[in-house]
Amino acid sequence: MDEDLNKLKEEKNLVTIKREAIDGHKLQGFVLAHSKELILIQYVYDFNLDGLMVLRLSDVSSIESSKTDLFQTQIFKDEGLYSRIDFSKEYDVTNWYTVLSTIGKEYGFFIIEDEDPEYPIFLLGELRVIGEDSVSMLGFSGAANWDDEYSEMSYEDISSFQVGNNYSNMYKRYFERNALTKPSI
Repeated sequence: MDEDLNKLKEEKNLVTIKREAIDGHKLQGFVLAHSKELILIQYVYDFNLDGLMVLRLSDVSSIESSKTDLFQTQIFKDEGLYSRIDFSKEYDVTNWYTVLSTIGKEYGFFIIEDEDPEYPIFLLGELRVIGEDSVSMLGFSGAANWDDEYSEMSYEDISSFQVGNNYSNMYKRYFERNALTKPSI
């Protein structure tokens, strides 16, 4: 798969990713980086560039750049969106620790998920502690209420990490405008 990912990254075309064991839905994005464990994409949703997404490669059942993906890449170019993708930036996606230490710190607010179909976990918040085996964050609810304690997730449980997406950016702007007090934990 490493050789295929190198080729997809080099071609800079939209790709479709399937993760059949986790989700019946396909994901689309542009490959920005990968390692033996993880893949980083510029996530695309309904022709919108929707932040960066890191996925576990062990969950990926297939990744391809189909005729539809190639056509949609051209649409991105024609609409002026393609030029907003920074293909030249270097990312360290060796493992979750390096992702959180670099990309996580750069963006502040992020989403991490354990997409286990039986016991899914969705956490949205700010980075607090990057440990050797886990990450701690101060989360908040959909009603913008800060949690009373940190949430922690083991790296082995993380299946998805997202930053700079519309969802977390909207909350970030809301918190900045309203200066809501975080708990002192």
